[in-house]
Amino acid sequence: MDISITLILSLLAILFLLMFMGVPIAIALGISTTINLMLFTDMNLLFIGQNVYSALNNYALLAVPFFILASNIMVEAGVAKRLLELAGAFTAGMTGGLGMGGVMACAIFAAISGSSAATVVSIGTILIPGMVEAGYDKKFSTALIACSGSLGILIPPSVLMIIFGVLADVSIGKLFAAGMVPGIMLTIFLMLYVYIMSKRRNYPKSPSMPFKQRVIIIVKNFPSLMVPIMILGGIYAGVVTPTEAAVLAIFLGFFLGFFLYKELKVKNLPRIFIKSAEMSSMILLILAFAYSFAWLLAFFLVPDTLAEIMIKAGIGPLMFLLWINIILFFAGDFMDPASIMLIFTPLIVSLASVLGINMVHIGLVVTMNLEIGLITPPVGFNLYVGSSLSGLSLYEIMKAAIPIMIIIGIALLLVTYIPPIGLFLPKLIFGSV
Repeated sequence: MDISITLILSLLAILFLLMFMGVPIAIALGISTTINLMLFTDMNLLFIGQNVYSALNNYALLAVPFFILASNIMVEAGVAKRLLELAGAFTAGMTGGLGMGGVMACAIFAAISGSSAATVVSIGTILIPGMVEAGYDKKFSTALIACSGSLGILIPPSVLMIIFGVLADVSIGKLFAAGMVPGIMLTIFLMLYVYIMSKRRNYPKSPSMPFKQRVIIIVKNFPSLMVPIMILGGIYAGVVTPTEAAVLAIFLGFFLGFFLYKELKVKNLPRIFIKSAEMSSMILLILAFAYSFAWLLAFFLVPDTLAEIMIKAGIGPLMFLLWINIILFFAGDFMDPASIMLIFTPLIVSLASVLGINMVHIGLVVTMNLEIGLITPPVGFNLYVGSSLSGLSLYEIMKAAIPIMIIIGIALLLVTYIPPIGLFLPKLIFGSV
């Protein structure tokens, strides 16, 4: 058997065995890489340390901890309830208006936080009880917010897009731009779903609101809406890099929390910083060992061997994209999005480049697949968050979420096989992709 095939089978076997035993993904990656380095090469093991340092010595990665910190600050600053009030002004008087406003609020908060879990917690804490009180079914309400929260990894700024950009050496600004149109499209799909279900189940209209009152609410809460506009506008206009935009988001969060809304307290800062450091270190540690994992694959020409097998088997770009969707769907059932991104991206990028698939497009496809992984058990993290907020069982939420999973799946297929949906905006802003 070719050594590259033997290597990948050995790497994956050890990796999944360790994960099955409950070893953290970062440690499992490190052990798997180290064992195979010893088995297949005579390199000094100091190489692992050098490789880990090289992986983290990347300016673009600074955006990861900064955006995570910005997300946690926004949660504490009271931005979520302002966005809900703002969204409610747009959907007032509509059938299912409260649920539609929740989806819209999730989309806007996603454009601030870049975090799916933060979006579900921030919006769901307020909206799920409010929807139930208004007459919506509790299962429907919880599933809707849990699934809408997954927009947090698609609509920029997205932490997972930053990681993909670093691993694949793709412009993060272009990836952010690529996520906008699919994110808006999916938001509209989900709002239409809420409207149709509200009609069928006779869910209430949200209270009507005079035009003057709508204007007052929009003006009062406009500063919260300005945050994503300033962050993304700054990136697309070339005023700031994604890393600088993350720092800008932190200062905007401090301004809103301390001076405008006055809900952020100094005594809460240590807890916010510690929580952000824990989340950041987990992601960066996985990334560091995944870099060595990917290097070992490249050293033994594993991507080239797989590409040769794929070409001989007659697998073209369309079939390759279908297989990527299938593999990542099942991977999302058992692994968290960051782990999937870090393990599979090097191989996916290498094979996609052989087939001539645009890297921004494949990055968008991978990200949307991970979005589905957040709402599919047994590791669908958003479902667990929704369960903790509502007190419902995971099975009850999962059953209610099935139609929404199908809607997101349809959006994924559209983006996969109609590339201009994602690539239109990057071409418009940057001139090329």
